[in-house]
Amino acid sequence: ALLHHMASNFTWVRKALNIFQLPRIKLNNLQDLPGAKQKPHRVGRGPGSGRGKTCGRGHKGQGQRNKKAVRIGFEGGQTPFYLTVPKHGFKNKFRVEYEPLNLGWLQYLIDSGRINASHPINMYTLKQAGAVGKIKHGIKLLGDGAEFFKAKVTIEVSKASQKAIDIVEANGGEISTSYYNKVGLRAHLKPEKYDDCVGLPRRALPKKKLMAYYLNPENRGYLLKEKGKERLKEGGIEGAYLGSDNRVHIPGKRVTLYSPPSPPQEIDKISESNTHETNKNIPTNGQQH
Repeated sequence: ALLHHMASNFTWVRKALNIFQLPRIKLNNLQDLPGAKQKPHRVGRGPGSGRGKTCGRGHKGQGQRNKKAVRIGFEGGQTPFYLTVPKHGFKNKFRVEYEPLNLGWLQYLIDSGRINASHPINMYTLKQAGAVGKIKHGIKLLGDGAEFFKAKVTIEVSKASQKAIDIVEANGGEISTSYYNKVGLRAHLKPEKYDDCVGLPRRALPKKKLMAYYLNPENRGYLLKEKGKERLKEGGIEGAYLGSDNRVHIPGKRVTLYSPPSPPQEIDKISESNTHETNKNIPTNGQQH
């Protein structure tokens, strides 16, 4: 009985659709479904239409004069609710957000051949490989997916978590954190923007608040690695530490990272030649033009 009932239902559906009897779709029989397009109401055509005189808007007031609805939150002129509630919290305009890069994603890029682990990896390499999106302030290496990370790499990023540092060094790799300001980061990511005659801009030191981070050996800061070792070679004394003035110190000697910039030699030669030529053209007291 159940099969007979189901068969009768299918027969009814087939008869209702009956696809073979439907007209063939052509350009001359294309039309909207019934009720898809309705005629607009004709207003202001006398009281017999039901929408005469006031056109269905009523007498006077905001609803009659305004074609559009009032904006969201408008309460007729009185102080709205969202203005009576005090403000809460604030947005720090000096907040610096780094592009995150997880170890699991880095291992995937290495396995897929988009990054060569045998060469040093920096932010330019990661940008070219499509590892991150738009880099505004830098890249921070995070430890998510550490159980899949097996590569031995030499990588340089802006910042790194302690877990990421431990995993990279446990695999025999090296990691360093470096600071780039806006100009330096642009030159690092897009060196083709700077032609050969101008050259790359000089790298800037971190701000005072970030100086302690890039001098801390736990963060693998580049200042202690590049600048500190050069200064420590002169004394040859171990036991360097970071003082309260954000400078590297060794017992009995102060090591500073701030050195006055030396002017380029090429510019000095050009200026000397220009001054020498101008001195030739200046007449002395006894000469006349």
